[in-house]
Amino acid sequence: MKLLVYLGFLVLGILSLRGVRWAYITFVLLGLLYFPASVSFRLNPQPCELTLNMPLAIYSLTNYAHIVLFVLFFLMTSGQLRMDHWSAFAWAALASITMGVLVELAESISGNGHCRLRDLIPDAVGIALGSGVVFLWTRIRKRPQPS
Repeated sequence: MKLLVYLGFLVLGILSLRGVRWAYITFVLLGLLYFPASVSFRLNPQPCELTLNMPLAIYSLTNYAHIVLFVLFFLMTSGQLRMDHWSAFAWAALASITMGVLVELAESISGNGHCRLRDLIPDAVGIALGSGVVFLWTRIRKRPQPS
């Protein structure tokens, strides 16, 4: 069953990358519902870890899953916007970091996973990397083609 769920997310993700708005909205909503659904909606709220210091911040950068997932989420979000101006990058980054906060809250409410403030650091790194990918992609696509 989990394989079907992951395949569903993959299909929605690919459609979102291609700019299909309903797929993006569905991905976000199902992504947030994943946490309570994974515990059969038997919620077990846990407090969020708000501790943040330099050693924890550096250690959080080893959370490669968050980095990769938020690179992909930024790419999906940028697929929903016309990325021809800096404000589109700002909106995509804001939407992506908001998703990071909502994921942490969903983990806290469901008790599935660990709600940690420090998890927003690898999320932000993933968003920055995704922004770089989109920036380079738009620059390459705008380059005049030789005749």
